[in-house]
Amino acid sequence: MSRHLAPVALVVLAGWADSSSRSGLAFYLLLAAIPVVASAGLGAYGDLVAREGPAPASASLQALLWGLALVLVTASAGVRAPAFDSVAPAFGAATLFACLAVAAIQLALAAAGELRAK
Repeated sequence: MSRHLAPVALVVLAGWADSSSRSGLAFYLLLAAIPVVASAGLGAYGDLVAREGPAPASASLQALLWGLALVLVTASAGVRAPAFDSVAPAFGAATLFACLAVAAIQLALAAAGELRAK
């Protein structure tokens, strides 16, 4: 669970920076989030393929959601690049919002798994 906190924290901080009209800070936070999200996605995929027998649907969904989060974070950072020299376009805000929605879905899945285990 702790390996999921760093990518979510970076994306939430980027959302906060974006809402505070600090698109430069949001860009660098998203840029830092790319390898962290990729690492979490590879970890989730490794957990999926290391299982004996059929994997539960929640494990497959977690790996899929990390892949989707990686695409969204990369796209959001890409449109905010300083080469564009403007405030983040609507596409950047939309991809950041979608990434936050993916994080919320992952949180709900993790909470449901913890409650089911008890």
